[in-house]
Amino acid sequence: MPHAPEEEIGYLLKRLMHVFRHVLELRLKRSTDMSFAHLVTLDQIHAEPGIAGAQLARRLLVTAQTMTDLLKRLEREGSIERRSDPNNRRADRWFLLPAGRERLAAGRSAGSPAMTQMLSLLSGQEVGELKGYLERCVEGLERENRREALPPPLAGCAHPTAPPKAKKRAAVAKSKQAKPVASRRAPARRPA
Repeated sequence: MPHAPEEEIGYLLKRLMHVFRHVLELRLKRSTDMSFAHLVTLDQIHAEPGIAGAQLARRLLVTAQTMTDLLKRLEREGSIERRSDPNNRRADRWFLLPAGRERLAAGRSAGSPAMTQMLSLLSGQEVGELKGYLERCVEGLERENRREALPPPLAGCAHPTAPPKAKKRAAVAKSKQAKPVASRRAPARRPA
């Protein structure tokens, strides 16, 4: 039985992201010491200096713990710096340092052929149309989330790329919620 177009689009988007990320990871590994997560994190901090770690985690679809570990590593490497948030003592803001800008430029240079390869079968007009369609799809979901006051994506759940401990904690928490409490007494026997 054929799938509805909406189901096929969802599958194709997931497959596209998987293949694109795989190709990009290979290119990054060949010419830099960065991962896809490093590149995207540096890119987001460059685009929005002073962004909070929690915002980065939501945007990049990773757990807060995963993002914290990544930010600490980038900070140790000298790519980014942490500054206290003047409005929230428990929050930090992140900024790109010159070494981070250099790494970002190297990562973009290594990754741009993947983007070119992905779009190689589309005309310039089709690329523009695709961008517009995808922006409208994102807007449609975001508008619905605002209307329904849904929590941000991935709130309270482990991402598929989360560390094994986070996945296990999420699975244990979910199983505890799903299982009814069993009675300690055995059920009464019916007379035969």
